[in-house]
Amino acid sequence: MILLIGRYEYSLDAKNRVGLPPKFREALAQEKANSVYITSGLENCLYLFLPSQWSQLLEKDLSAFSLPNKEQERAFKRKFFAEATEAELDSAGRILIPQFLREHARLGKNVLVQGAGKRAEIWDKDKWNSYKKSKVEPAYKLVTKSIEI
Repeated sequence: MILLIGRYEYSLDAKNRVGLPPKFREALAQEKANSVYITSGLENCLYLFLPSQWSQLLEKDLSAFSLPNKEQERAFKRKFFAEATEAELDSAGRILIPQFLREHARLGKNVLVQGAGKRAEIWDKDKWNSYKKSKVEPAYKLVTKSIEI
């Protein structure tokens, strides 16, 4: 199983393209693929999946989309899947971020592409820094009291 790890800083170019980190491109080459899947993610980021990860999500993990409130489940699935797109890498290793996904993630010029295990995430850099300070750091501190790695 391929895990996507690391944090990489990029800038959206004038055509709203962002580079994929070399390590992510290597993982894509291992799959003999030239495109990734991106969609709206939680907490106003974008989720990026390698083809194998996207297939696994669709084949095995659809139970993760199951909610007690079926109306909410349908609404979530409608957004998640309607906004999913296959993004082909150009010759410079960049992908185009469609306008509706840029709006969802409120992407400015400076973005982070970072691994999240079975997927990667694309964040506006300032939004990530704010989220990190308010949510990630307190959660990390709390969890460190309960686990041993």
